[in-house]
Amino acid sequence: MFGVIDRYIGKTVLIFILLTTAVLTVITAIITFIDQTRHLGNGNIDFLFLLSYIALRTPTMLVMIFPVAVLIGGVVGLGLLSKNSELIVMQSTGMSKTAIILSSCKMIIPLVILVSLAGQTIVPELRQFAEDRFNYASSEGRVSRTGNGIWIREGDSFVFIRAVMSDSSIRDISRFDFDGTRLIRISNAQAGFYNAQDRKWDLRDISSRSFGDKKITLDSQESVQWELYLNPERLEIFNLKNDQLSVPELIDYIEYLESNSIDSQRYRTVLYQKFTLPLAMIVMLMLGASTVFGSLRSVPMSLRVLLGLSMGFSFYLCNEIVPGFTYLIGLPPAIGVLVPPAAFILLSLYLLNRKV
Repeated sequence: MFGVIDRYIGKTVLIFILLTTAVLTVITAIITFIDQTRHLGNGNIDFLFLLSYIALRTPTMLVMIFPVAVLIGGVVGLGLLSKNSELIVMQSTGMSKTAIILSSCKMIIPLVILVSLAGQTIVPELRQFAEDRFNYASSEGRVSRTGNGIWIREGDSFVFIRAVMSDSSIRDISRFDFDGTRLIRISNAQAGFYNAQDRKWDLRDISSRSFGDKKITLDSQESVQWELYLNPERLEIFNLKNDQLSVPELIDYIEYLESNSIDSQRYRTVLYQKFTLPLAMIVMLMLGASTVFGSLRSVPMSLRVLLGLSMGFSFYLCNEIVPGFTYLIGLPPAIGVLVPPAAFILLSLYLLNRKV
């Protein structure tokens, strides 16, 4: 499966991919740290806390950067082999362009799968932990996010929010009121909408149970106002975006939306994109590598590398934009997710097989 040439090509490409990943991750971490210093002094956030926060965020940065690193490292690595005329020697022995690209993929496919799996399982949990610590510290213990929702402390009461919708409304809200250590009331609301004029939340379909010394009183109301620490701006900070959720969390959230007759196509699109991420990275490498072949007399290698990077980034943009566009016009999410890779795979195969 791995011949001498396979190992040589794969090793060269892999070294440049790892080097590019390390450099871009370090640069991103430094920029993020500088940006986050504006929060110094907020709540319990200090310099050491920011260092630990950035350390916890680094795996997320690596996963986000890795597809771009595959493109840059792959193009530069194969471009170096082409500049040294090594690709021409390989082709003269009967090795096709497609076989050369396949050799570079053999070594990186296991790494691509490993990073993709980590990005869909471990890394989102680590990011949630980091964001929960940050939110807890910045709010001085008033807000905490778990895998199931958001907890808020309001004096002697605790409020749990199960889901935050894209329009900043909240769903499945529970409130637990205490008198010291004694639970005196549990209230449940189906939905909540922020009232900007009153700076309060309008809760709908509320049911409550009050616990007296010898009896439990049941009550229900169509609407009531609650004053909460959260507002739509803070929800943007405290609530994770859908593309930052792990696959199990996305599946669970989709089931929740569908069980409540809420459109879940947007989240299905994100779920399918997560499953096709390894394919997208391979397509980026194929596109970039398809431009490094040919005589350097006609086109300089620097221009070929630049063209390869441009094509790879073009696919990256299409892969991000097209799924959302197909969702808006009402097409099934699978079409929007699969069309860009399929189209660019055909383009890369055409470029690899053209006569140069």
